[in-house]
Amino acid sequence: GKVDEERVLSMLVLTAVHDIMKAEIFCPKVQKEHAPYRGYEAGDELLDHDLALAYVLQFYPNLLPSIAGLSPDARRAVLFTQAKLDYNQGWLVQGESPPGI
Repeated sequence: GKVDEERVLSMLVLTAVHDIMKAEIFCPKVQKEHAPYRGYEAGDELLDHDLALAYVLQFYPNLLPSIAGLSPDARRAVLFTQAKLDYNQGWLVQGESPPGI
């Protein structure tokens, strides 16, 4: 089958940025116009790195140039990975899975 180059690119971009919010200096605060956001109120700092990345991807994708360069469809695919579905990018990169799977 044909390789979806755009999907591959979006996963490579995710690999590059998925843990950027572990540096708390980058963690956003929920803005008034987005509150409540997944249980957080306006002014709350999003310290969960996956949630912080999801927030930025959803509302401020242009802050991350590699994300901004993706098509809207590719950005939606990357955002989907941050939906708390127990997707672990590290497992993909390292070829690992939880015990018993």
